[in-house]
Amino acid sequence: MSAGNTGAVVVASTLKLRKLEGVDRPAIAAILPSPHKPFILIDAGANSECTPLNLAQFAAMGEVYAREILHRERPVVGLMSIGTEETKGNETTRETFRVLSKSGLNFKGNIEGHDLFEGGIDVAVCDGFVGNVVLKTSESVGHAMGHWIREEFSRSPVRLLGALLLTRAIKAMKARLDPDLYGGAPLLGCNGVCIISHGASSAKAIYHAIRMARDSVRGRVNELITRTIGGAA
Repeated sequence: MSAGNTGAVVVASTLKLRKLEGVDRPAIAAILPSPHKPFILIDAGANSECTPLNLAQFAAMGEVYAREILHRERPVVGLMSIGTEETKGNETTRETFRVLSKSGLNFKGNIEGHDLFEGGIDVAVCDGFVGNVVLKTSESVGHAMGHWIREEFSRSPVRLLGALLLTRAIKAMKARLDPDLYGGAPLLGCNGVCIISHGASSAKAIYHAIRMARDSVRGRVNELITRTIGGAA
């Protein structure tokens, strides 16, 4: 588990732990909150350029993690694209659509950015370039919302009083959006367990990152990933 540079952790883990049998590339699986349930975004930054095989394997690894760690009975998988139709996207996403349609996964089809937080998917698949942009944009929107709320509540004594009356509701909302509860993002596909945490991680985040590593071992995530990808080969 590391809160260091993401690229360095990915390279070091891949070299030290090696890859699981059958896995072409490891991928970062970030867990993001939504109004209904958390979902997995994979890849969130390890691979900027991917083949359809890479994306299909990311989908399989994310499906295993959603099933065993998030306890989704039959995780719904979606492929990030610029339209929901099968013909939309670039050559890579179109071919990945065809591969995932025959994979046996619970594949919903293409999804767009607005589908991410509507609760209809458990695993959102994309290359690391798109995934990292989505992740960082989501973080910045969260910070902006917090700033706007504080700014508006402080504009008048009446609004401050309203904020005091809403204290419990605001704390509950903040708790639901707290990234420290997830601790970090697992690097799936390595022959071992690697959790990548944020550089500004608090003690609470580090605690949950260690818990996440423990749950990956207890849930036999690597064994199930190897079995799933081996069966799909």
